[in-house]
Amino acid sequence: MLVKQCDVAVIGSGPGGEGAAMKAAKGGKQVIMVEAFPRVGGACTHSATIPTKTLRYAGRLLSDFRSDPRLRKATQGPPVGFPELLQTARTVIAKQVGMRSGFYDRNRIEVTHGRGAFVDAHTLQVTPSDVSDFRIEAEYFVIATGSRPYHPPDIDFTHPRIRDAETILKLERTPKSMTIYGAGVVGCEYASIFRNLAVKVNLVNTFDRLLAFLDSEIVDALAYHLRELGVVIRQGEEFDRIDGDDGHVVLHLKSGKRIKADILLWANGRTGNSGELGLEELGIVVDSRGNIEVNRNHQTAQEHIYAVGDVSGPPALASAAYDEGRFAARHILAETPARLLQDMPTGIY
Repeated sequence: MLVKQCDVAVIGSGPGGEGAAMKAAKGGKQVIMVEAFPRVGGACTHSATIPTKTLRYAGRLLSDFRSDPRLRKATQGPPVGFPELLQTARTVIAKQVGMRSGFYDRNRIEVTHGRGAFVDAHTLQVTPSDVSDFRIEAEYFVIATGSRPYHPPDIDFTHPRIRDAETILKLERTPKSMTIYGAGVVGCEYASIFRNLAVKVNLVNTFDRLLAFLDSEIVDALAYHLRELGVVIRQGEEFDRIDGDDGHVVLHLKSGKRIKADILLWANGRTGNSGELGLEELGIVVDSRGNIEVNRNHQTAQEHIYAVGDVSGPPALASAAYDEGRFAARHILAETPARLLQDMPTGIY
């Protein structure tokens, strides 16, 4: 079996992995990036930050256009819906992938595509989709595998009318109505996106107020503008079960309410992508949501193995992940002072 050797192996090319790889390479380390998917960028580029912000911007432009009668009369052609906005997002994603690929090329970082799992504390076995397995031996590892939408076991996510934050990006038509369960950042963003497409939206919040971690004035303004858009916000509700058939999906709430819609978007939590890395054999602790336990230096129970970004838990922000990746690389390089930014600014669109 082919064995590659390097100083630092990074698993996952999202913001955390990219930050670690670039900093380590610029510090003189030989770096190999292991990415499970065919293109670099991670969930941030392909299913989270970049597509949602693009959809939000394009949808707002479309809404402003439709509200102006002069512009409506000046154009002809088929109506623009969610699939057309997705095409715009794919164009932006392709540009992002090209730019990020250039970063690796310029810094002479080898990018290899395949799923990695630890054989021992210093050896990673990589399983590509098109060639034979090989192994990477490294002095240090940085796990930056990100997260995915949380799937409760009693919900059938194979049903075409039940979507999560990733599968919603494969929606082939614009629905007439949608229920969004979970009013966090993702839920609120998609509520505004689909209302700009004139979709009837029910936003179900499991808490008594939206985004309670924000300043109350911001929350009040957000709730006001969502309601002005026409979003129906249902606070303090919890799901009991979900029924779906060929024509619609029904969300049954514990309060006894039933909400019927064309599509249900489950936007209630995420799970760290740590399950297939072989961490248990190394004594690395993972919690019930797949988050890897790390110390203040982002080291795991194996001091030469670091975990950064969403897979290491909150705050689960792209900006924070990139900073954590750079911080881990600085710790590997023994640079001083190596200090992690504690107060991370956030942006919600």
